[in-house]
Amino acid sequence: MSLYAIGDLHLHFQSQLKAPGQLTDKVWKNHEARLGKNCASVVHENDTLVLVGDHSWGRNLAECEKDFEYILSLPVKKVLLRGNHDMFWDAKKTASLNTRFAGRLFFLQNNYFPYRLYYI
Repeated sequence: MSLYAIGDLHLHFQSQLKAPGQLTDKVWKNHEARLGKNCASVVHENDTLVLVGDHSWGRNLAECEKDFEYILSLPVKKVLLRGNHDMFWDAKKTASLNTRFAGRLFFLQNNYFPYRLYYI
């Protein structure tokens, strides 16, 4: 049972890309596939992955659906923190996001997540 963290996924499966460098910069080339492959080789089913923000370029939940499908496909428990580019999520929506994705994703803002004997 390990705890991992990563951020700045900036997924854009169905939203408008706001950083054109993501299309041309070699660092971003196939980053979704590389992250999925690396995640599958490092983390295990009982581990927890904290996604520390900037998950999606989507401005609303409709524009984030495929991004969430990708995040859900990662083979671990996921805890999400809001980043400055996560326009789909504000503090008032945290409870409804946790209800919508109950048991699959946990959104951490103005609340807590139990991890072993600790709260994050």
